[in-house]
Amino acid sequence: MNVVRIVDDGGDGASFLEADGEVLPNGDINAFRHLTGVNVRSDDILVSAYPKSGSHWLMEIIHFLLAGSLEVNDLQKMATMIDSSPETSYRDLPSPRLLNTHLRLEQLPADVLKKKVKLICVLRNPMDVAVSYYNFLRVLAFTDYNGKWGNFFRPYFNGKFCYGSWFDHTRHWEEVKRDNPDHPILTLFYEDFKENPMREAIKLRHFLGVDRSDDFVKQICEYCDFKSMRKRKATTEMGKYSFRKGEVGDWKNWFTVAQKEWFDQLYQEKMADLPIKFRYTLND
Repeated sequence: MNVVRIVDDGGDGASFLEADGEVLPNGDINAFRHLTGVNVRSDDILVSAYPKSGSHWLMEIIHFLLAGSLEVNDLQKMATMIDSSPETSYRDLPSPRLLNTHLRLEQLPADVLKKKVKLICVLRNPMDVAVSYYNFLRVLAFTDYNGKWGNFFRPYFNGKFCYGSWFDHTRHWEEVKRDNPDHPILTLFYEDFKENPMREAIKLRHFLGVDRSDDFVKQICEYCDFKSMRKRKATTEMGKYSFRKGEVGDWKNWFTVAQKEWFDQLYQEKMADLPIKFRYTLND
């Protein structure tokens, strides 16, 4: 195991693990190293997202859609995060297994494509992701990070921190979708879920192929409302850190005019040719 200290523009550092050139969070490094050899099932469901894009919220909704009931055990997201949890933590779960990752396709088991595992890609506007990521790093004990926002945002968008560049990650998964048109892939946007959770949950219901009534879907959406989830998860280890604001447009409280202009130029350089459009407020 190799611990690396990533330093921001002000000289403040954050601690992560490093394996095979990948900067990773605290976890079982062997899970990452052995991941390509993990056995997947054809009925597995894999949620792919860059960190702080809303995958926890989405997985809660999927969890209850699959179960057909709200009276089931809580979702154990970290136990099914295949990046950092050993296969033994999810190997014997009943089908369909709900798994999740922050990695690229080539780092995942080869059978993900061969067995046409259902993929759900979650996207969130990158400025809100950056703010959420920054605040998340500052409360995680293992990172020991106390840097200032003004010193964080440039190295972050240049891909220095855990899981690398948001731009590279997003571009990669868009290319996966383009190159595999017959693969079952559903792309959902965090902002759309915030605007109309019922509408987006119905998309999930159809994609998953589960027969759930509109009334039950509505119950799930209410039960998985951000404030409700934050209250329910407050006593869990990850729950203490994972649910901060959940807003669309919180970036306005952080980005200066100059930072926003710098980001806009970088976005155009990195992403202008991709056929995706992000919403930075719910009025976009």
